[in-house]
Amino acid sequence: LRQAEEAFKQVEALEQYHGPLNLARVYFTEGRIDEAAEALQRAAKYTDPPAPPWTLAWPSGKGNQQQGRLDEAEQNFRKVLEEKTPEMIKRKFDFSLDYEVRNQLGLVLFDLARQRRSESERIERESLLRDAVKQFEATLKTDSENIAAHYNLHLLYADLGDEEKAAEHLRLHGRYKAD
Repeated sequence: LRQAEEAFKQVEALEQYHGPLNLARVYFTEGRIDEAAEALQRAAKYTDPPAPPWTLAWPSGKGNQQQGRLDEAEQNFRKVLEEKTPEMIKRKFDFSLDYEVRNQLGLVLFDLARQRRSESERIERESLLRDAVKQFEATLKTDSENIAAHYNLHLLYADLGDEEKAAEHLRLHGRYKAD
């Protein structure tokens, strides 16, 4: 990673967005979250050519999630999953089936729901829980054996009071989980 960091610093010195974007990846891998966020901000400033928005949104979402900026993380992950730019259409990119991003969005929604504890926030909490369920269920449409989706659905359905579905997803999680 140290060699990669040096190489990407040289790419950044050549004024290419790939430099700071890949530096951010290195920094995330090393747990240097603040430096990763700074590198992503630098990558976002390039205009000739600009960094593809989906390429910035995914690591930005991860960084925001790790730094507790859950509303921003939700926006970043939704951007990856839902945005359709002309370039994406031309290149036939469709990230709506990316279950890794979808699972992260589900986790962010689950965390946002957990922050709503008061009775006055009950409706918003349940809405967030149901949206998280929707994300993990979408993952299972792409990968029916996804253990993260089954485990989180177990937790979500338990929070929603649906013990039958909670038990079913716990059973499926145990079935597909590697020993």
